[in-house]
Amino acid sequence: MNQETIDRLDTIGQQLHDRALALSQSQSQEGQDHALMMSALATLATAVRTLDDNVTRLDGPKGIGAAGS
Repeated sequence: MNQETIDRLDTIGQQLHDRALALSQSQSQEGQDHALMMSALATLATAVRTLDDNVTRLDGPKGIGAAGS
């Protein structure tokens, strides 16, 4: 992933997390359900970011056999 995609993923994940916290205070079941879904999406965004970091670390520096070489 390029840096722009990573930055967007981080921003969206944080926005989802913040909105989920706000919705979790909702008295309605629907609001709480939306909060749960947003929290799950924020967690997924973090997981994708972590996987990208791990793949980059495993792949090593650009060169022969490295992705993006």
